[in-house]
Amino acid sequence: MFSAIVVDDEPIIRSSISSFIDSCGAGFTVAASFRDGSDAIKYLEENDVDLVISDIRMVTVSGIDLAQYIYENKPWIHVILLSGYTEFEYAKAAIKYNVKEYITKPTDFDEMKNTLIRMGNLIAEQKNNNINVFLDSIMQLYAAIIAKNSDEAQLELKLLLDGNTRQNEQLGQYAFNIFEIIIDKLYANLNIRITSELTDYNILLKTNSKDEVYQTSSVILEHILNHLLTKDKKTDNIVIDKLIQFINENFSKNISLQDAAETVFFNPAYCSRFFKEQTGENFSDYLLKVRMEHAVSLLKENKKVTDISKECGYNSSGYFTRVFKEYYNCTPSEYIHNVQRS
Repeated sequence: MFSAIVVDDEPIIRSSISSFIDSCGAGFTVAASFRDGSDAIKYLEENDVDLVISDIRMVTVSGIDLAQYIYENKPWIHVILLSGYTEFEYAKAAIKYNVKEYITKPTDFDEMKNTLIRMGNLIAEQKNNNINVFLDSIMQLYAAIIAKNSDEAQLELKLLLDGNTRQNEQLGQYAFNIFEIIIDKLYANLNIRITSELTDYNILLKTNSKDEVYQTSSVILEHILNHLLTKDKKTDNIVIDKLIQFINENFSKNISLQDAAETVFFNPAYCSRFFKEQTGENFSDYLLKVRMEHAVSLLKENKKVTDISKECGYNSSGYFTRVFKEYYNCTPSEYIHNVQRS
């Protein structure tokens, strides 16, 4: 469910719209309602919602003024404006404040439901995109940490913190979430435990100012990097061992670079570069080599080509035979015949 607030100076309209939103099944629930834009702004200073539905003309702060406040302070919140037919051109002036939806008065509730559904789809898509961008940025920070590149890691951390669109009082929680993911992945992927004795990132939850969050986060990151420098085995070696282990244990399945990257919390592009740097081979070439070598061992056991193809990750025996011939310059039957002759 997405959250919304309703702002209208007419109590009956405010109440009827709120009730309709809660009951129409468009995926929204009303968190609060207000008679003026000024009251809504006070609420938004301390709270977040996904959507604001506001009348244009109100006593103190208009719907357009409210839209301007949201645009300048909380741009992730979407706005729907309610306007009479005579106010519609006036309402369109709010386009510069990123208002994309308008509902004319008297309210057509079928129109409102359709508008809410469109807005819900937009919000859901935006949240998914934000999560994907956030995770990709976290992966880049994680990769810099694994490489023990302090300058790059500090830069990636700053970019992540700069990318936070929330108010300062939520920045500490945001930074805490970043380190929670990093520390969890270090343990899950590399069995490297960052204990509270080394770095207590819970302190971020008690840090209020933006400058303090940035400074504290930088110090925590350096503690993590320093701890990795004390490890006997290089983190790069641990990661490449894990990738090779993944291939060796899963080559009989339809695995991809994406699957391998997920096991070490890298994005696929970085994982591809990393694998080549560490092994001197492309991921796909290495996977092919493992499959072909296993195919040869199975041929020597006199197994059928149809069975071998499945055990090597190929659903089609014809495709397997073609790949095998390209790799060894002979078909599987020709290969085993040559082996028996020698």
